[in-house]
Amino acid sequence: MVLIARRKLLFGAAALVACRHAEAEADAEPAKPTAASQCALTHDNIEGPYYRAGAPDRWDLTTPGMKGTPLEITGRVTSADCVTPLRDVELDVWQANDDGHYDNDGTMPKDVGLLLRGRIRTDGDGRYRVKSILPGHYLNGPKYRPAHVHVKLRATSHAPLTTQLYFPDDPYNDGDPFIHRSLVMDVKKADGKMVARFDFALRQVTGRT
Repeated sequence: MVLIARRKLLFGAAALVACRHAEAEADAEPAKPTAASQCALTHDNIEGPYYRAGAPDRWDLTTPGMKGTPLEITGRVTSADCVTPLRDVELDVWQANDDGHYDNDGTMPKDVGLLLRGRIRTDGDGRYRVKSILPGHYLNGPKYRPAHVHVKLRATSHAPLTTQLYFPDDPYNDGDPFIHRSLVMDVKKADGKMVARFDFALRQVTGRT
């Protein structure tokens, strides 16, 4: 009888431990998704009619006295796994000015030069930085386009990418035929300027140089 009672006691204790272990697992916070599980290639977007080749190598696209809300965009460029940084990637950037005009849309003097255009290269950690202004809106047919920044990316062993970066809470985001929600930047406002972040993930192409 003593042996049976002892066995029942041990069985009950083991069951209690198992029950508490199961409760602890149920109460534990769910595992946070990793970068790889959230990873997605950066969506492409239209080039538009105002691209010009031969932009100067510069990260600051502004000129002295240029009007507009200061804007700084930073981020990283990675391979398709959203983890491996890509160094020496060329970002060819262009945009409209505060009034929504490009230097080649026929509204500016021909000698204005390459305005709000530049080419930037990523560092060894895949990081980039662009200094500019908030682009203005302009009519595209009967509707205004939301503010956006054009970017072409060129990287060794990866497919080239042409896309646009957009701003949250822009009144013209809704209804725009070209915007893709994944291209909306993370933007914060501080001290009279806008600070934006966007990370690119490029598709790897075997044998491409």
